Amino acid sequence: MNKFTLFISSVFLSLALIGCSGKQEGPAEKVGKEIDKSIDSSKKAVDSAIEKAAEKIEEFNDASDGPAESAGKEIDKALDDAAEKIEEISKDLKDK
Repeated sequence: MNKFTLFISSVFLSLALIGCSGKQEGPAEKVGKEIDKSIDSSKKAVDSAIEKAAEKIEEFNDASDGPAESAGKEIDKALDDAAEKIEEISKDLKDK
């Protein structure tokens, strides 16, 4: 009788586990997925707002530069460009 009871118990347990293994979503899972979606969209909105704020700050910093600072930046850029050209020419001469 013990073997028969064990067999019946294992059959019912197996059927119960098979019944629970379905991919049916309950209301809590649906709500959880909606919460995940809203969190993701909130993160995207916050990231976008941060990027826009950073751009505005950069624009403000650029606008606050005086004429001497702007000229200095242009001179620095011209010097960097000249240095790159000199390096290119020296590489070309070494190759020949």
